Amino acid sequence: MHMRALWAILAGMALLVPAVPSTSVRADESDDAAQQAAEEIADARERANAAADALFQAESDLDQLELSQQALESDIAVLQSQIDALRATVEKVAINRFTRSGTDSLPLLTGFRSAGEQAQVAVLIDVVNETSAEDFDEFDALNAELEDKRAELDQAEVDAEAARDELDRRREDALAEIERLKEVEAQRLEDEAVRTALAAEEAERRRQEDAAADALRAQAAAQDSVGSQSQLGANVPVDSTQIDGDDIDSSGATNKSTGGTGGGLTGNTGAGARPGGAAGDLAGPGWVCPVQGPVGFGDTWGAPRSGGRSHQGVDMIANRGVPLVAVVDGFAQSKVNTLGGNTVQLAGADGNKYYYAHLDSWATLGQVTAGTVIGYVGDTGNAKFSTPHLHFEIHPGGGAAVNPYATVRNHC
Repeated sequence: MHMRALWAILAGMALLVPAVPSTSVRADESDDAAQQAAEEIADARERANAAADALFQAESDLDQLELSQQALESDIAVLQSQIDALRATVEKVAINRFTRSGTDSLPLLTGFRSAGEQAQVAVLIDVVNETSAEDFDEFDALNAELEDKRAELDQAEVDAEAARDELDRRREDALAEIERLKEVEAQRLEDEAVRTALAAEEAERRRQEDAAADALRAQAAAQDSVGSQSQLGANVPVDSTQIDGDDIDSSGATNKSTGGTGGGLTGNTGAGARPGGAAGDLAGPGWVCPVQGPVGFGDTWGAPRSGGRSHQGVDMIANRGVPLVAVVDGFAQSKVNTLGGNTVQLAGADGNKYYYAHLDSWATLGQVTAGTVIGYVGDTGNAKFSTPHLHFEIHPGGGAAVNPYATVRNHC
């Protein structure tokens, strides 16, 4: 066969053989797809958490406004009682002011006619009139204060109505984000590569979040240090001519503001001035997220609540009926109370106690292992004014509750 023909045949055969893609290319494409899916899920979870945080902040704002209304109503009731008590006296003062004419305004004193007696009577009348005038002035002041308080109450009612509208909007947003998260997570989490990439992605995001919080804490500490030094200097007597625009007390010490931040951080890490805020991750090996499904939550530890309470847990929004599981091995016991509705107290084998509130219903109770379904998300108790969610608390060693946010954030 002619050599040129042979090469032509070989070339044609090569065209008939499909090209085999390299294993490394397929792996890279698979890794990229898994990473993209992981980033989408992580983004959706962050949006759900932000929406949940905004919802519970709106609830807290409304609670604060309602507490202010109650305080104003109490103040108004006290003022009204004081005004009512003074009313009879003030009416007599008004008549006395209108009709008084020397001693004739006090008939009991008109029988004293000598110069000495009249002088004593004049002094007594001045005392009576001055005391009565003070009553009248107090009556006027109380009425003015009452009017101001009523105006404040009217404005508080307007603000509360606006807060209720905002709460409704935030509730819709939170539930919508949970539904979107549910769609994003569907099927994708069945892929092992996606789960691995997601764990790495969320770990990196937590690392960045913690680094940012550490930087803020360091900045706040530095500002506190500078403020403390400024305050120490401010306590030294100084010449007022050397200070521009500062108030000087009688001892000559400056009252200039130190500019320190005080308090602490109350951001996403939960650290700061709130009691228990710096609890950190309390989970041991095998600790399981209490909510088994798409969930949104924020750091609401210490937030004001109705009745003057402060929030002692983390609220986790999920659809009604989503399973709730034991986070560790232990003994689960059901209870019902006014605020929590249907609740579970889990005495963990790790020595901690865990509190689940607002359950729709219970499941397996008694001796349970980590991951056992013990109930379902609901809105019982005072959650009927909110949206279906789990109120979750951690009590290390069975003692006082601490902020569970860091633990939940790292495991949910």
